[in-house]
Amino acid sequence: MSLEFLKHAQRERLIFLDQCFIWRGHAKRRDLMDRFGVSTAQAALDFKAYLAETGARAPRYDAVKKVYVVRPNHRPIAPETALEDWENALRATGTDRFDELPSLTRRYDPAVLALLSRAAENRHAVEVQYTSMTTGDQVPQWIAPTRFASDGSRIHVRAYSFKHGQYRDYVPGRIAPESSLKSRALEEELPLDRDWQTIARITLRPRSDLSKEQAAAVRREYAFEGDDLVIETRKALEFYADRRWNLDQPEARLERVSTEYIEPPTQA
Repeated sequence: MSLEFLKHAQRERLIFLDQCFIWRGHAKRRDLMDRFGVSTAQAALDFKAYLAETGARAPRYDAVKKVYVVRPNHRPIAPETALEDWENALRATGTDRFDELPSLTRRYDPAVLALLSRAAENRHAVEVQYTSMTTGDQVPQWIAPTRFASDGSRIHVRAYSFKHGQYRDYVPGRIAPESSLKSRALEEELPLDRDWQTIARITLRPRSDLSKEQAAAVRREYAFEGDDLVIETRKALEFYADRRWNLDQPEARLERVSTEYIEPPTQA
């Protein structure tokens, strides 16, 4: 049997069993019944299929606990699914030993996002009242949206500011509801967004004041393949990389070794 030849519904149930055995070490028919609402008979068929696929390494039945328990040499039948997406796997198995810090809700008006997206697509400028977190200024200004980006926690709109004469990042949620949102076609080509087109190749290493053992632990944690870790991002997003990885904080575990900028070809 191969998972790819199963119907989608049964394949999902067998992958769920895989996750239960990997992360909890045991599973029973009731797990399938509670998770997917299948009958006892269907749960039995799914277990039979799973045990057949695992062969000699099949989980053994514990008659006392009335559950199937993994053997020491257990191997998942779908490692790419069961192991890599470990966060969702832990949630799916219903364990109460996993929790996470709640995310603060970032509220965006879908209509405003759609308007900005259409403006970027159709080369239009939009008039907005954007609240500055530096000055508190909320004077109407025209911006020309060009791209969207995420720093891992919020969306930014990359846009050319006619007020400031440069490209800037705008958080959609800071666009005031009373903005006119008037639009107009761009009469001229926008200047090259050099910071967006430039790639920043950042070389990182464990912080230099860590012990040898601590540095080795950091390399394991961040999946280093050598002494250094090289990350590429756009120069326009470099500030967010520093903030997300706490590179400018004293408690950071990583530090920047160097940054190489790969600029776009010069236009003739």
